[in-house]
Amino acid sequence: MIESVKLSQIVPSKTNPRQNFDAEKLRKLTESIQEHGVLQPILVRPHLGDPLLSIIVAGERRFRAASAAGLEEIPVILRKMSDEEALEFQMIENLERDDLHPLEEARGYQQLIQKVKGYDVAKIATRIGRSVKYVYDRVKLLGLTKELQAGFLAGKFEAGHAILLARLKPEDQKRVADPDVGGLFQVEHTLFDPYDRNGDEQPVKAHSVREVQGWIDEHVKFQAHRDADPMLFPEAAEAVASGDKVVAITHNHFVRPEARDGKRVLSCRSWRRADGQHKSKPCDQAVTGMIVVGPGRGESFAVCTSRKKCRTHWGPEMRESKARAAGKGKKSRLQDSYEKDRERRELEQQHREVEAERWKKALPAIRKAVAEKVLMASARAQGLLGEIIFQDVKPQGWGVKVPTELPRGRTAEDLVRYAAFMVLADEMQEWNALESFPKRARALGIDAKKIVNLAAPKPKVQTPGKPVAGKKKVRRKK
Repeated sequence: MIESVKLSQIVPSKTNPRQNFDAEKLRKLTESIQEHGVLQPILVRPHLGDPLLSIIVAGERRFRAASAAGLEEIPVILRKMSDEEALEFQMIENLERDDLHPLEEARGYQQLIQKVKGYDVAKIATRIGRSVKYVYDRVKLLGLTKELQAGFLAGKFEAGHAILLARLKPEDQKRVADPDVGGLFQVEHTLFDPYDRNGDEQPVKAHSVREVQGWIDEHVKFQAHRDADPMLFPEAAEAVASGDKVVAITHNHFVRPEARDGKRVLSCRSWRRADGQHKSKPCDQAVTGMIVVGPGRGESFAVCTSRKKCRTHWGPEMRESKARAAGKGKKSRLQDSYEKDRERRELEQQHREVEAERWKKALPAIRKAVAEKVLMASARAQGLLGEIIFQDVKPQGWGVKVPTELPRGRTAEDLVRYAAFMVLADEMQEWNALESFPKRARALGIDAKKIVNLAAPKPKVQTPGKPVAGKKKVRRKK
């Protein structure tokens, strides 16, 4: 039965999963109600604490619009419902709409699980006609940090990104989302006047979900006891629960320093698949391997790491080792060459990591030196040209912030210098900057390598390619 009730006698429901109302849609609904009135009644239930009040079950947006339109009464349908029945109705009613935000959806599912007896992820999935994984991923969104939840609600990234981030611990979420070092955002840097408070210092745009997943795989180590979620990684979770030995592995040849976490990770040269899948062969020496970095992060399967015992997987290597120990055969020399090549690559990798860290430490000094040279360089530009530069020159790159070393200034020449410095600052951050930027710096009269040596002295490490010290072989005369 439909009846009219004063707006003052109706209160919104605290369990309504929808907490964000689009201002523009609400404005249009208000205008429609002002012209045509409320065409569809809202659903309410009696307030258990005050018989004069009613609680909204469905239709809060119409209630808000009617209030904004200046109405005193609104048509309602009064129905007796328990808290559990009302919550279930609200969830189902809102899920039939397309504009419910995934975070609001997640909060609704959580309320059902916590407050309605008998509800779990599986029952919710059956009730709404979705997969268990869909509901599970939505509930996991509540694990996002407050900052990321706010960014998600503001539309800075999509649900796919949010699901990936929610699987990480808070400190890793912050690292992935950090524009300076993370893989979530690509930062578009425009010419910016630091004195203009209305300017936008860092317009950001999220990378694709696939790119973000790739960044996480390479930079965030999978922690078995923390990340082996039974829903997402059932094999890994089973391995952890069994208490069996689990070795950390990767398909990569080397692991980035930030993903090592101080523990050894076996590269693709140190293990063989041994579960009978993908043309692999089982063996008695197999243990559980878990991919912690790189492609397939989180996967778990049997692997063999027994280079000295398992002939099934390491037969050729064992024969080569035996031949080398005996000091005979061409294969021994080939294997010796392979070992030297492997050692050289490892030393080169260590050298690259050390040099990259030194370059990072020296960047502020390099930027300062470049800014000084740019200020002295010739820059002729007048009128329209300066305006074109201001509008259209937009250097791209991760981590290049608005320069404090060189202000934008006010003249066309200042703009030219500023734009040139932004491009140079971007080049300093490129993946091959260690090799490419010193050449660019020389054109400005800057010795970038000298600045690096002063700002980040070179540690005493073994030079890549240098042979390991050993006994000198003496060739006997025949």
